[in-house]
Amino acid sequence: MKKTLIVSMAALLMAAHNINAQEITGMGHATITISQKGEIRLEERDGSTDSRRQAAGDADEGFYDKGGNSFFDICWFTYQYPSISGDGQEIMLTALACMPDGNANGAVINNVLAGCHITITADRDCPSRFNQTGNPFSDVYLTMTLAGDSNLGQDDMAYNNLVILPDYEGYGTTRNRPHPYLCEEITGRQVTDAVRAGIALYQNDAQTESIRRSFRDDWRTICTGYSQGGAVAMATQRYIEQNNLSDELHLAGSLCGDGPYDPVSTLLYYVEEDQAGRNLSMPVVLPLMLKGLCDYDETLSKYEVSDFLNERFLETGVLEWLESKNMSTGNITEEWEKLYQQGKDGDETYYRTVLTSNGSARLRDIMKKEVADYFTQLLAAHPDYATAGVPLPEGGTPAADLHLALEHNNLTHNWVPQHPLLLYHSTGDEVVPYENYESAKASLGDKVTLYSSRANGQHVATGTEFFISSSRIEAIRQLATNPHIGIENVSIPLKADDALIYDLSGRTVNGMPQSGVYIHQGRKMIHRL
Repeated sequence: MKKTLIVSMAALLMAAHNINAQEITGMGHATITISQKGEIRLEERDGSTDSRRQAAGDADEGFYDKGGNSFFDICWFTYQYPSISGDGQEIMLTALACMPDGNANGAVINNVLAGCHITITADRDCPSRFNQTGNPFSDVYLTMTLAGDSNLGQDDMAYNNLVILPDYEGYGTTRNRPHPYLCEEITGRQVTDAVRAGIALYQNDAQTESIRRSFRDDWRTICTGYSQGGAVAMATQRYIEQNNLSDELHLAGSLCGDGPYDPVSTLLYYVEEDQAGRNLSMPVVLPLMLKGLCDYDETLSKYEVSDFLNERFLETGVLEWLESKNMSTGNITEEWEKLYQQGKDGDETYYRTVLTSNGSARLRDIMKKEVADYFTQLLAAHPDYATAGVPLPEGGTPAADLHLALEHNNLTHNWVPQHPLLLYHSTGDEVVPYENYESAKASLGDKVTLYSSRANGQHVATGTEFFISSSRIEAIRQLATNPHIGIENVSIPLKADDALIYDLSGRTVNGMPQSGVYIHQGRKMIHRL
């Protein structure tokens, strides 16, 4: 099924201010707890007791339990809201909203956070499913915590927020539709619609009256996310600014972690790594990206993923896995590891020309030769691609049209940000390379501020660091309180004391911690008294 991302501006703006069809679909109250055995649980108000261990659980088990050692109290609701699909049609999408519990003593909502989730390939990992199948160490959970209270109380501007976590198209109620991976214009618009609908429901729906707080006078909207979510957060800021919604949403800016803002530079980095003999550690990114572009981008609508990737690599079943939305990225890697060992039809070596024993792959082994050759020649002609840019081709071949489609979704070009972009990036990221920050800084100018990863680790480790670091909390505080939003850059402290211990909300623990799960030097630890 072919779709197009490049729809008319009239289609993109259709129903831009029509947020009257949104509807709450579920609602609850939860308290994060830690048991003496290190189990992480959510306690629901009615005392229902479906416990769940931190690493596993049945899909239908639920995520609520009674327990001690409460980390934070939040209320939540899931909802449907109207938006525009990748092919320019009206569509109902789903989202999760989280907010602090209670409205007594003049408590207020400090900010609205647009939480943009990481790359997922399993529907069970989308935000609206969190109360049923969510992982308490996931980016969704660690963003939800910012709805709760702080040990510094109401005046801590990083907490007591209305947190909006949209499902991207292709997940939640639209899981049977293709996901427009890296199609930034439409995803940024859909997240914006989710934020506006979520605010409207929280402020006006009868079901939220008992938990509703007023917004502080100078409340802000902050877009944030990591990896794919980092790029979507930037795309959301761009959409808000370009569609004159900054005042309505009190836009403060964005906090983006290791996002693929410049997909051309990302692919050229993969070519560089291939020339150096290094593997793609997360090869699922390529079929996911190509499928999204072939389904939704006008330039690639005449192509299939098989026009770009090796037939034997596709024989592993990766496109079927992506369409089913049943397998996580980790599940896919595990399946590739099995195929490397087992082969096909009695030939144990069958997949060893396209896969490695740990489920990674070489770019040259999975990409069609003519496509790989095109980008190899492009790299040779433009070695400073991230900072100097790359000229566009006329198109007409699969490789040249792929180049054009990637450029269509390049967030670092054809845009002048009006609000701060705080970019967290690791120089050691092998999936979303540092060149994405360099491209953003070179093109977007003084609105871009880097605050560096302390460990400069690889992609997954840096994601953990991003979500539990005190720097993320400080960045949100500064975006929330900067009196010159849209005028000046924001300065972010770069380092934290290695001796500090943090709870799962990123808050500093003073003294000896109680029993529970904590973060120390970027690692999870279980402390028992």
